[in-house]
Amino acid sequence: MNFIENCRHPSFAGSFYPSEKFKLEEMVRNYIQRAEVPEEIRKQDISAILVPHAGYKYSGPVAGYSYKAVEGKNYTTVILTGPSHNFYSTSFILDNRDFYKTPLGLVEIDKEVINFLSKFERFETIPNIHDEEHSLEVQIPFIQLALGNVKLAPILFGDVSKTSMITMAEAIDKIINTFTDRKFLIISSSDLSHYHTYEEAYELDKKLAQIFESKDFEKYISYLAHREIEACGAGPLGTLIYYAREKNKTAKVLKLLNSGDTSGPKDYVVGYMSGVVY
Repeated sequence: MNFIENCRHPSFAGSFYPSEKFKLEEMVRNYIQRAEVPEEIRKQDISAILVPHAGYKYSGPVAGYSYKAVEGKNYTTVILTGPSHNFYSTSFILDNRDFYKTPLGLVEIDKEVINFLSKFERFETIPNIHDEEHSLEVQIPFIQLALGNVKLAPILFGDVSKTSMITMAEAIDKIINTFTDRKFLIISSSDLSHYHTYEEAYELDKKLAQIFESKDFEKYISYLAHREIEACGAGPLGTLIYYAREKNKTAKVLKLLNSGDTSGPKDYVVGYMSGVVY
């Protein structure tokens, strides 16, 4: 099998984002360049970012803020986590192929990190599940243009349980402590509230933003259970909140908008947030 065959080919180019290399690069660079992130944030040693994962015309302007915060920094491997929208499992789902392909080119998968995780309980390697999932794929062009030559460790959450969030945070900590020759960036992919009015979505998402910055993991779990907040990537987002709390890091919201702000109608909207942990 050659390297072209053993890669995850793009499934959502031409729908979620442009399939033409020039148009894609121009669009992503514009989102990053237009984002206004304070220098005080950019100069921090950022260990993680939160990003949305809708079609670029909806969430790209918000994603640009997180990627602007880390643009040009010298990471070696991105631990990329997102929800599985189409496949439920109590396990985490790994992809152990050699490359991840977009119209901008190839990103190498960090096989050593993936193999390390595959030995843990509740981590399964099922590459074809990744083929059907957009929450990770839409991040790759941003990663390519903001971070350059990095490797990738793509991981999907099969469920959104509290246990899964803690398990992933602990696994990330083990990765970082084991592979001390690498500089890691954690990227958590999640949208927020879905299909409320603009005003309702704003109130729901504002509560989640406050929880994120306060790192109140128990409130996060409680509010999710009672539908006082919403996040389709509740697992990756919860992992980030738990990790930030346990490591005594700062969590900061960079931008909070919804599709009513970025693309039009305000009767039924989806919420988007960008954030950093340092």
